[in-house]
Amino acid sequence: MRLTAALVFFILVSVPSSPRAAGPGTSAATFLQLGFGARPLALGEAFVAVADDASAMHYNPAGLALPARAAMLGEPRRYEMMVSHAMHIQDIRLSQMGLMARPWGVSLTHLQLGGIERRTTETARPDGHFGASDLMLGFSYGKTLGLWGTGLTVKTVRQSIGEYTASAWAADFGVLRRFKAYPVSFGASIVNLGQKVTFIEEGFSLPTALRVGATYGMSKNFPHALSLQLEKPRDGALNLRLGLEYLGFGPFALRAGYRTVSSQQRSAALGQALGSQAPGLSEFYGMFLGTGFRSKFGNMDYTLLPYGELGTAHRLSFSVKFGNLGSNHALGVFK
Repeated sequence: MRLTAALVFFILVSVPSSPRAAGPGTSAATFLQLGFGARPLALGEAFVAVADDASAMHYNPAGLALPARAAMLGEPRRYEMMVSHAMHIQDIRLSQMGLMARPWGVSLTHLQLGGIERRTTETARPDGHFGASDLMLGFSYGKTLGLWGTGLTVKTVRQSIGEYTASAWAADFGVLRRFKAYPVSFGASIVNLGQKVTFIEEGFSLPTALRVGATYGMSKNFPHALSLQLEKPRDGALNLRLGLEYLGFGPFALRAGYRTVSSQQRSAALGQALGSQAPGLSEFYGMFLGTGFRSKFGNMDYTLLPYGELGTAHRLSFSVKFGNLGSNHALGVFK
């Protein structure tokens, strides 16, 4: 309880409460809001209370302190390496890598966008083109304190736009509790706390967010997962995220997720204000669909993400797992 109280207090004094000071479009390094890996995205990013694979370094580093439930992912493994690539909207290239050696981990995210037109005068033809790129390198550590898992990620963020660059340091904090008697987990994290990203002379805050959630399942009797999460970003309204993972088809997994969005945000994404009509799957903005193939050695996961008028994105991840944790550690963390 003292750990939870300390985390809540830190959140209250760290996250801005003024809508004017923290409205939409006021955060830098928004690539940090694009998720990590395919599986959490398929669950609507309701992952703070799941946090059982390499993606935990992004959503809740306390997951590094606790092994995945054996009933869900096979024999717990100490090491995991994951690579992920996104076929994103507007030719955005997003690549990610995570290497976890419990309770340590390192993660990397790289986003690149080219072909942006450069204009210095009001002419029909551009003066040239330039590119933009973002980079995040993070180091994570998890530790059990009593019945709780706790975790910390320290990361450096670097952004480049044309010839201009800016960088900042940030940190994520998280707690996680899993129960042995009940297939229930609780988790909370606060992410992207740190310096402002300063281009030329103007500084922009990082996209700090608070996440609190619960998960039911991942047990021998109910190996599936039902997740619910509340998230409050500094530059947006409180949103609810729901996730479902169904494991009733042998090694195959089916996943679905949903995130609440405001009517204004949905109208803008679908282009309704301009009289446009998003075609096909793009109409399902706010929903996530995915599938995966699981084995005791690793997983392959795929997620489809509708982005309204902007199109549909695809995320693909591969992971390899190896190294036994040992029976004492694997059985001693759920109480």
